[in-house]
Amino acid sequence: MRAIVTDGTGDIWEETHDRPEPDPGEVLVKVRAVGICGSDVGLIDGEGPPWTEYPLVPGHEVCAEVVGLGEGVDSLSVGDRVALHGFIYCGTCTACREGRYYQCADLREIGFTVAGGYREYAAFPAYTLAPIPDGISDLEACQIDSAACTLHAMKRVETSVSDTAAVLGPGSLGLFGVQLLRAWGVEDVILTGTREERLAVGRDLGATKTVNVREEDPVEAIDEYTGGDGVDVCVEAAGAGDVVNTCLQIAAKQGQIALTGVFDGNREIDPNDIVAKELTVVGGVTASHAGDDVIELFERADLTIDGIVTHEFDLADYDEAIESVQERRDGVIKAVLRP
Repeated sequence: MRAIVTDGTGDIWEETHDRPEPDPGEVLVKVRAVGICGSDVGLIDGEGPPWTEYPLVPGHEVCAEVVGLGEGVDSLSVGDRVALHGFIYCGTCTACREGRYYQCADLREIGFTVAGGYREYAAFPAYTLAPIPDGISDLEACQIDSAACTLHAMKRVETSVSDTAAVLGPGSLGLFGVQLLRAWGVEDVILTGTREERLAVGRDLGATKTVNVREEDPVEAIDEYTGGDGVDVCVEAAGAGDVVNTCLQIAAKQGQIALTGVFDGNREIDPNDIVAKELTVVGGVTASHAGDDVIELFERADLTIDGIVTHEFDLADYDEAIESVQERRDGVIKAVLRP
């Protein structure tokens, strides 16, 4: 079978691998769609999380079809369409026992330490796969993990229908964030970013104000928009630049900030912003405990991939797909590979 591999030195190439056989507790799947995440692009250049293991088949935004069952698997059936939630954990450490399996002491992660979905077939533990209702498309299914990453972080803050919220970063996580805030009843949502075409998608998805940070200072623009009050909730979804400081400066007194971006290094902040305004700052970098909610939101049409999943490529055209994402060609936001 075809598999796409990187070693973290800037190279990515195709190899021919044997089709895997499922071990006990595993499921053999045929990959139907796999999203190209920004973290995948980082993996190619060696900028993945510190737990990454090379060489590696990337890909964690996976929709697949069950084609074989390992011994002892009775939670799924051949023919089921499934979405991947790629954490492999021990189930017995303190974090696992407390439901924080994504912080397992012996954590492995599909697409980072275990071969992911940039291939035609894969064998994954059955518990990492969730059945997908017929009404959810393959493209929606491969974005469940992406939307759930934003939702997991947002679940750590409280929102009200009277809130003014800001989402920083109009990539897929941020555009899902705009929709999730609106689905929670937040009617006033500001979106900031550097690309007008992405901000336009955000407006289509419910943002009530957009700020192009290349054209105006976001702190000044949001201060003016809120009459100096700031925003009650800030969802950071950029993972770049000075966005953390922007969050601290635009947050209202006793405001809440959810950080979801993975940064490429340290950032300098002024902690007095947190102390003086009594801010709540939380982080979230997983889709855990949010996938079922995202599935329901897709079924209710409170979430859409319209304007977010912009490009599809055959797996054989992986090089063109990756370059399109790296260079942000043709207005690409989310590209999907189709094995």
